[in-house]
Amino acid sequence: MKIGMVTSCYKPVVNGVTHMISMYKKELESWGHEVYVFTLGQPDPAGEEENVIRSPAIPFKEGYYMSLRYSREAQKLMYQMEILHCHHLIMSVELAHRYANCPIVYTNHTRYDLYVNSKASIPQPAADALMRQIWPEFSDFADVVITPSESVRQVMLDFGVRRPIKVIENGVDLVPFQNPPAPKTKTELGIPETAVLAVYIGRIAPEKNLFTLLDQLAVAHDIVPNLHLGLGGRGALEQALRHYAECLHISEFVHFWGALKYEEVPNYLAAADMFVTASTTEVHPLTVIEAMAIGLPVAAPASPGIIDSVVPGESGFLVQDPHDGLAAAMVGLALDETQRQQMSESAKVASLKYDIKNTVQRTLALYQQLQGTRPDLSREKRHGRWLRQQEKWLPLLDQLSALIRSEKGGIAPLNLKWFANTNEEEESSVHELEGNE
Repeated sequence: MKIGMVTSCYKPVVNGVTHMISMYKKELESWGHEVYVFTLGQPDPAGEEENVIRSPAIPFKEGYYMSLRYSREAQKLMYQMEILHCHHLIMSVELAHRYANCPIVYTNHTRYDLYVNSKASIPQPAADALMRQIWPEFSDFADVVITPSESVRQVMLDFGVRRPIKVIENGVDLVPFQNPPAPKTKTELGIPETAVLAVYIGRIAPEKNLFTLLDQLAVAHDIVPNLHLGLGGRGALEQALRHYAECLHISEFVHFWGALKYEEVPNYLAAADMFVTASTTEVHPLTVIEAMAIGLPVAAPASPGIIDSVVPGESGFLVQDPHDGLAAAMVGLALDETQRQQMSESAKVASLKYDIKNTVQRTLALYQQLQGTRPDLSREKRHGRWLRQQEKWLPLLDQLSALIRSEKGGIAPLNLKWFANTNEEEESSVHELEGNE
């Protein structure tokens, strides 16, 4: 089967989505399928994988790009796919809908309602109102939506998503976590062997709630003086977090390891006694699954995504409010070594259901079902025929044009010819592709 993974970013960007796509590609190719990744921007400086198709785009942050269209090469190749599997709501599923000649699957990896609030610094009610419009409209471009957890499925339904939603849990390659290749010791990490080491692995980003994590560590440390925290990851907040740890007088007990290569993550987790996170924006975090696979109990908020993976009292402690209760969860795990060991064994067993082979097998079964039923052929708005709604957007662009004035008396209105030309060119491209079938 020819399968296209469609994503707004790919390697060298390091996040859960790019890693998930990479695992899907590797596993599906091992089963004999032909897998392409359609994305934007420049090739990976470390060397490009085979069948990664990048279209020109405008960079807006490291590793991330923006574009309204794919290259002609990408358009033609995408039209040949038998399944398109999209991994972002923006610059992914709508582009697939524009060029596809097959069923489209969209996996929702992100709590967009919470991300909009954290990234744009707008009130949560305003973010919710925005997502009640965007989430259903963009999800409608797909034929089926996958969500990695039942709790996030309910969130999407609450926001008005109309497409059929199937729950297929995220998976990981369990082998390196069950048997770390070169496990670290606490001594090697500059931490006393007698310390209790909590660890967080992930992006050092605002939505991960890391200042709250440090607040709660400071509270827990007053009760458990040998409690340490290791942070593996990178991001713009690192220096601010270092300064905050100093202000809390816990900098001696907080260890910043920087960006870790993925193959090194199991080795660092092997030195830890528990995994901690204060994030409430997760969908089904791979880092939690990986920590459980190595045998770490989890201290985390009882938020959608996490509550689908961690059983309170069995594989970790979950709290309703990370601003108040996370310290108690860390203390509970730190002070009771016997309970930690029991939870460690439970976490290992619980992680087995998240083997990447199980995830890909269930996803492939969905692909095959869609190939048999072809819901894309009965859509009111067929894939591959979509044109921008000029009557909807041109008045807005005219208003924006009127607002742009130079200090020397103004400039000419925006030239919107590109807007219409792109529509005409892409419509003719579709007709050309259909004629070649």
